[in-house]
Amino acid sequence: MKRLIFVLLAFTTLYLSSCQKDDKTTPNADIYGTWTCSETCVTFGTQNYHVDISADNTSSNVVVIDNFFNLGLGKSIKVNISGQTLTINNANLDGNTFNGSGTISSNNNTITWHYTFDDGNGPENVTATYTRL
Repeated sequence: MKRLIFVLLAFTTLYLSSCQKDDKTTPNADIYGTWTCSETCVTFGTQNYHVDISADNTSSNVVVIDNFFNLGLGKSIKVNISGQTLTINNANLDGNTFNGSGTISSNNNTITWHYTFDDGNGPENVTATYTRL
């Protein structure tokens, strides 16, 4: 009986000591947070405002940008992310359609954007730089 208890105790100890925490990292977490945006287009000139980038609940290849194009808090678009590239594909928000891409710097402190918006009067080019706060 003592031998059985010893064997069970040894297996239990071995089993518990082999457990380790899962090393799951959150994809794209390096760009989550609040950013300052400096954006230029013909219609609105240069605008400076803040955006928030967060995780999408449905896909790890997508991030959500709140206050995109300075349209207001609570108004956001979903953007595809692959490596250091962000892609906007026909995102519709407040009567505007957005298309284009952004590049995340190697230190994750800036994002450089080139995209278009179309409010129904034809596409207009926009350039923007996000800088981490």
